[in-house]
Amino acid sequence: ISDLLRFARQSKPSLSIASINDLINEVISMASNQMEMQSITIEKQLDEKIAKIPLDLDRMRQVFLNLLKNASEAGSEGGTIRIHTFYDTSLRIRRPDGTHARLPLQIEIIDDGPGLPPEIANDVFEPFVSGRENGTGLGLALVSKLIADIGGWISVDSTPGRTVFRVSLPVAPKSHDGEA
Repeated sequence: ISDLLRFARQSKPSLSIASINDLINEVISMASNQMEMQSITIEKQLDEKIAKIPLDLDRMRQVFLNLLKNASEAGSEGGTIRIHTFYDTSLRIRRPDGTHARLPLQIEIIDDGPGLPPEIANDVFEPFVSGRENGTGLGLALVSKLIADIGGWISVDSTPGRTVFRVSLPVAPKSHDGEA
């Protein structure tokens, strides 16, 4: 019920200037107890040039906790989760109003699990879609909503042995996109 209420809740993001890399390190620390029990290895490749940016820390903490939880549950005993942050200044999306938005900040969560079941692969961000026996199907729907609320985008690419969730955010320092 709490997942459903969080999904349905409509509140404005509360932004503060923070480091996405620091936030990811915090989330890894928070989730490490669960992942250590499954003997999962986490490999980080965090771009140190990424500047502090406006973030809704609570929302982004929830996003990355959900993605790490899913990756750890999808992986096998002794598996690996890779987390990669970087800039890709070529990524743009078209907003519903027809304008374009740059999404240069990229965060990838990559697991080596079996991949998404083909019958749900195209719908994983929809509410009540789950590949787990007791899953609610709200975790990734909530992640997608929280990212969309701040003007970002999430995508997934999944094959057996490699699933990549990529979060794209609309922020970058002036030196990277000339408009920040």
